[in-house]
Amino acid sequence: MKNFLAKNRWPLIIALAAIVVRLFYLVELSNQPGFSVPMVDEKWHWLWAQEILDKSFWGEGSYFRGPLYPYLLAFLYFITDASIFWAKFLQILICGLTAAFIFKIGRRLFNETVGLISGFAYVFYGTLVFYETMFLIPVLFLFFLVWGMSRLIENQDSSSLKSWVITGLIFGLAAITRPNIIIVVPFLALWLFFRQRQPPADWKISIRPALVLVAGMFLAIAPVTIRNYAVTGDIILISSQGGINLYLGNNEVADGLTMIMPEVELSQSITWDMFIPVTSAAAERELGRELTDAEVSSFWTGKAVGFVFNNPTAFLGLVWKKSVYLLSGFENSDASDIYYQRKKSVLYSLLVWDNIISFPFGLLLPLVFLSLFVLRHDFRKLLPLYIFILAYIPSIVLFLVSARHRLPLVPFLIVIAGAGVYTLFKSARKFTRPNLILALTIFAAAVITFNIKFYDLGIPNPFQIHFNDGLTHYRLGDYKKAEQAYLLADKTFPYSSALLVNLAEVQMKLDKNDNADRILARALSLNPRLAMAHNNLGVLVQSKGDLDSARILFRNAVSFYNKEQSRPNELGEYYINLAGAMEKRDLIDSAAWAFKQALINSPLYPRAFLQAGAFFARNGMYELSDATYVEAMHVQPLGAVDLYNWGLSYVQREMYNDGMGLMRRALRKDHELHPAYYVIAAVYRNVNEPKDSVKFYLQKCLDIEPDYEPALSLMKELEN
Repeated sequence: MKNFLAKNRWPLIIALAAIVVRLFYLVELSNQPGFSVPMVDEKWHWLWAQEILDKSFWGEGSYFRGPLYPYLLAFLYFITDASIFWAKFLQILICGLTAAFIFKIGRRLFNETVGLISGFAYVFYGTLVFYETMFLIPVLFLFFLVWGMSRLIENQDSSSLKSWVITGLIFGLAAITRPNIIIVVPFLALWLFFRQRQPPADWKISIRPALVLVAGMFLAIAPVTIRNYAVTGDIILISSQGGINLYLGNNEVADGLTMIMPEVELSQSITWDMFIPVTSAAAERELGRELTDAEVSSFWTGKAVGFVFNNPTAFLGLVWKKSVYLLSGFENSDASDIYYQRKKSVLYSLLVWDNIISFPFGLLLPLVFLSLFVLRHDFRKLLPLYIFILAYIPSIVLFLVSARHRLPLVPFLIVIAGAGVYTLFKSARKFTRPNLILALTIFAAAVITFNIKFYDLGIPNPFQIHFNDGLTHYRLGDYKKAEQAYLLADKTFPYSSALLVNLAEVQMKLDKNDNADRILARALSLNPRLAMAHNNLGVLVQSKGDLDSARILFRNAVSFYNKEQSRPNELGEYYINLAGAMEKRDLIDSAAWAFKQALINSPLYPRAFLQAGAFFARNGMYELSDATYVEAMHVQPLGAVDLYNWGLSYVQREMYNDGMGLMRRALRKDHELHPAYYVIAAVYRNVNEPKDSVKFYLQKCLDIEPDYEPALSLMKELEN
């Protein structure tokens, strides 16, 4: 053990430092209101992990994204009992290993000092800290990526096929975390072949390590491909998102930063769980037929390729623009704002800022350009890092460019910069004055160039920040803070109908119905066919007693319902509201029809079954009521009130045994459900049970609710 600690002292120290820094930041974040409410991609991965455990381990359809990270997250979800803090804590242990491998790369290519500079630069690199404490793919992807590159560099002269198959497997695990690494590995294999090239007669021996490396990668990928084929019948190597992602980065309205496409309005109202069906439906609508996952991906790939060939000038302009974004020091975030996060953590505010220099990338990249000059004689030594960076860049520029997408370049840029700075300081005296001046000029020019915000970079997006804050507070049940956040978002951009619907919903919960009325009117003026606005306005006018207007609004909501941009069970909710308004107008047949539509359109929505079951029972449709409650039990266990309502329907039919059984089940779930005690007492009275038994249950009811009139009346009758 002592030998191990002595031999690995610095890797262990660097790993521990990376964990401590990220843990400190995580603790600071855990004190923020929104910490327990994952948003956007974080939410998607967390829900995906939950589905793996609760619904289906293998899932349905092809994997849309590389699946390895969600499966890791499912494991963390399970062992931490769904604790967000502890799942993230265990996740950052992986980041410690990544930092240690960065040290090993620097040490192997140069020396221990360069390894230390690189390792500690990774430890304190703010953008890495930001992403590695989120439920996002880079956590695992960077680990496999850096580990694979570390093995590649460490064993570059080895002819051991076992070593190369292991390295290939590691790259394969990186690929099923994020597939674009597949583009890079063949170039690394080619470098390995030339690195180990023997005399011409032995070229077959020389090529074996390279072939085994690539074979190892595909060996790791094979189970995912087999699973996709078994589930869908299509040959999908890893995931089906490649086509739509390529099109999002290359279409008539693409800007290189955000998800924009002319076929679908990808607004903030479309969550990730809606994104896949929305974009798939758009493809099917255009072709006029149902498509498999592979066909959907091919369709969007074809559209992207069509854009490139039909608009070469626009495409080249877009590539140039995205290349500028790639090299900009400014960290453009595709989820939560990287710089806004500084307000939530003292530590993080020291590691990331945007003031003159966009730190840290705005300093790292100039140091890399300086190092390219300083290390020009070490070109062959650094060749595997150069190959990785140059081969990986197209997988960024051809899609979308953000801080998260370029993050895989950062560890290797850190090593290059660390080696360059070390060499410059150690060998400064060996540099001629012209070379030293040239080196400093390159650095200064790079600092200036890469910290200028070209195009629309650096423009703050307060609307999205406040909108996300509102969503977070709403999910936490803090409606006052949610309202404040939504109002701030509305001030910065008063043209979002989705925002206005959310704002009105919050105001209704705060009993500010007049305000909600005006807000919903604004939402409908922006989008007259917004189904949710019609529905919520219907709820509002119904609460004021205007049942006729409510029915019209609920019908409008059903009519304008857009499956592609809807929340889960949204149409079922509209039909339930319509049925309620019709029942209050004594339109029982129409209400029954609406409830049946709710069940048809939302077959997994518990509320639809429970509301419909209670309605059918109230109106003497007992067969329908029984069937609905039975079906409801397959969707979700019945609650105490639901058991009570179902039991009451049996009592009304004088099927006392069944009714009493359900009443007792209801009371086992909720001992305070006083009407159930009264019903039991009333049944005992009707079947001439002893008065003491009747009084016993009446007293239980009155102990909970002393003013419950039916129980008081029956007790008085018994006493007289």
